[in-house]
Amino acid sequence: MQKNNANKNKNKNTPVPVYKPYLRGNMVSLLAFRRGLRVFSVLVLFAILGVLASGVFAFDSAVPRLLLNGVLLLLGGLILFNEGSRYGESDVSFGEIALKRQNEGKEATAKDRDTCYHPGKGFVSALLGAAPFLLVAIAYALTAEKQTYSLGTLPGWVQSFESRDDIGPALAYYHESVPVGVAGYLRIIVRLVLFPYMNMFGAGDYNKLYLLDKLSPLLTLVLPLCFGLGYLRGPHLRALVHGNIRLARRRQNRQERKAREQRVNKSNQKKELI
Repeated sequence: MQKNNANKNKNKNTPVPVYKPYLRGNMVSLLAFRRGLRVFSVLVLFAILGVLASGVFAFDSAVPRLLLNGVLLLLGGLILFNEGSRYGESDVSFGEIALKRQNEGKEATAKDRDTCYHPGKGFVSALLGAAPFLLVAIAYALTAEKQTYSLGTLPGWVQSFESRDDIGPALAYYHESVPVGVAGYLRIIVRLVLFPYMNMFGAGDYNKLYLLDKLSPLLTLVLPLCFGLGYLRGPHLRALVHGNIRLARRRQNRQERKAREQRVNKSNQKKELI
């Protein structure tokens, strides 16, 4: 019995989502492009973090390397997911206002529809934000080749043998520098954006890094996808806002009803005493 009462009290204090109609907006708009810049800025910050912390997260042991880099990816995904959720709830709120104005006889402008919620708008913003890195990743994936072992630096004591005719030409090979081509610069950009994956694959395993290079266009879209998924929560978050408002009104009505009942009881007690 006590358990049932506890469940009833819990249900009374738990907001129930209240979905209200809203005006459906445009999927592609200037606003979606501006939010794409927001996604792009987060990815740039993530790349800068890769420059600063890529060596710190490159452990020799596989378990801590996978865990820490996985946590880092999860953190980046949560940031973009929350950003998308915030924008989604805001657009639904504006859509409710726009629909109310339309029902009052006011015309919804193109700018109004650009601001209203559309389930695909978050994914458009995510794709626009990831587009620069995605294009670089596609170009690199098409031209990527498996890396090979490169020669190291000769120790100082070997320099005396470089003047000998029999082994000098062979040692001179160590001083030849390999020019960095377009693929090399593309690799740098892709590896900075995907540094957690690179650490998880293993920076010293050329076979796995080659697979990473080929999968880089898909991996580049993982974090931006979180923004689009978060944006889809907009209607539910807005419904929870309405649910909290209704719950607050019910609490206020209960308090007012209890206050009236107490006043009536006090008034009846006074009449009985008289």
